[in-house]
Formats: sequence, C-alpha cells, structure tokens
Amino acid sequence: MKIVDKITPKINLIIVLFSFVVLFISFYFVYTLSISYAQKETVQSLDTTLQLTKNLLEEEEQHALSLSLLLSQDKAFLETFYKQDRAASFEIIKQKIDALKKLQGYSFDVQVHDKNLHTYLRSWDFSVQDVPLAAFRQGLVKVKELKKPLVSVEVGRRLNIKAISPILKNNKFEGSIEVIENFEHLRKKLAEQGYALFVLLNKKYITIATTLKHHSLIADKFVVVNDSYDTNSFMALKNMNLNNLQSYGYLMQGKFSFGYFDIKNFKNEELGYIMIAMKNSMSLSTRIYHEKISKESNSSEVIIR
Repeated sequence: MKIVDKITPKINLIIVLFSFVVLFISFYFVYTLSISYAQKETVQSLDTTLQLTKNLLEEEEQHALSLSLLLSQDKAFLETFYKQDRAASFEIIKQKIDALKKLQGYSFDVQVHDKNLHTYLRSWDFSVQDVPLAAFRQGLVKVKELKKPLVSVEVGRRLNIKAISPILKNNKFEGSIEVIENFEHLRKKLAEQGYALFVLLNKKYITIATTLKHHSLIADKFVVVNDSYDTNSFMALKNMNLNNLQSYGYLMQGKFSFGYFDIKNFKNEELGYIMIAMKNSMSLSTRIYHEKISKESNSSEVIIR
C-alpha cells in the first residue's frame, strides 16, 4: 500500500501533464486549421471582390464613353461650338451635366478641345482657354489621329476615367469632347458591400497630376488618389510592404486584408493600382501573394471601331 500511495500522485501528475500536452496540441491544431481556413476564405472573398471591382470599373468607363458620344453629337452644343460661342456652349454643357446628375446620380466634368488640341472649354472653369494639351495627353492625340472615340484611365491634372469623342464635320476633325469621371461612384458601390477602395498612383506622375501633390503618400511610392477613404484600413495599408507588387495579388496583415490589380493606360503603361481592403474575421499573420497576369488583361482602353 505504501508503494501504491507513493506512485499514485506521480501517475496523477503524469496524467495531468499529458492531458495538458494533448489539450495544447489539439488547441494548436485547431487554431492552425482555423487560420488556414480563414486565409483561404479571405483570398476567395478578395478574388471575387477584385473581379466585381473590374466589372464596375468597366461599367464606369462605358458610362463615361456613352456620355461623351452623346455630347459630341448634340445638335445644340455643336451649333454653338461651330459658331465659337463659348458662353453658349458652356451653358449647354452645364445644363446637360446638371440634368444627368439628377437623373443618374453621377458627378462628372466635361472638357472641350479645339482642332489643335488646345483647351476650348472646361465645365468647372470657364476662364481657362487655349491651354496646349498634346504634349502630355496622348489620348487626345490618338483620338485626333484615328478619329475614333477612346476611353481609358489616364493621368492629367488628376488620375481619372477619361472618355474622349471626336467632333467631326464632313469626316474632318474639328475638335473633341471629353467626359471626366473620378472613382467616387466606384468607392461608394464597394463601400455598400463593406469594402474600402484605394486608388494608388505611382508618384513619378505627380509632375503631371499636380492637384495630387498634397495627397497622402504610401510607402514613399504611391499617392492616394481618392479624397475619401477608410482611415483604419489606410493605417494598415501604410504598414504593408508594397515594394514588390505584381499585376495582381493579395496582402494580409492583422485585422485587414487587401486585394489589388494594376492600372494601365491605353499605351499599356503601368500607372498604379486599384487596392481593395476588407476587415478580417480574425487577426491574420502577414501573408503576401502575388500573381502575374498577362500584360494585356489590365489595360484600360476601349476604342470604338
């Protein structure tokens, strides 16, 4: 009995320790599986959202292109344009913008160019005229050359969607009209579904996009184009390593995960990135997934043949 009494506490201790070890291993195993599942689920959600974002961006481009085409064929506008009555053209453009804003809920600007690709009229500033644009607005040059409409994400004073339609008279190029849309409508659409949008422009274009000079900078490499964004996910994004972004991929860290794809102009030059942020269901360790896709797939250009 004395021997049994001496051994029993040791056996109990061993059983308790073994139970703790088994419990710890089980907990670690379940936790690891949960993390792995959460990461896979997050990637799937981001992938779906990135595809949705691409579709919405394409819709925005088609919307801008439709407006540009309509305005380029508007009889009242053309009559004042050919008479070079800027004041009358300005009033007609403003009326069209106000009417479409009430009807569709879109905010956009319009710029009209003369046959020399100089500024003829800006809907947001009547006083501006005769600004030469050909040197840094290659989209305008292409529209004049092809006499065909073009829509793309392009760098000007800002980075935005620009849809340009030629003004033709007897098949002769007399000028062009441009509808300019920002990414605010896209941001609101994504926010309704719980996602934050960041439009990032490579800072090397800041000499052209002069209105973005005082916008937030990320990783000393990208300027945040949109004026409104979620501050919590923005702070998380600032702590991410963005030095090796590819054409398409995902970033995960702590409470937030990000999906991205690159933005290219009609010349297939990389301008920056569309970045989508979502809040994680649980805190995740840092993971970075990059996937290269074909150079043509993200080129943002539509030309009407």
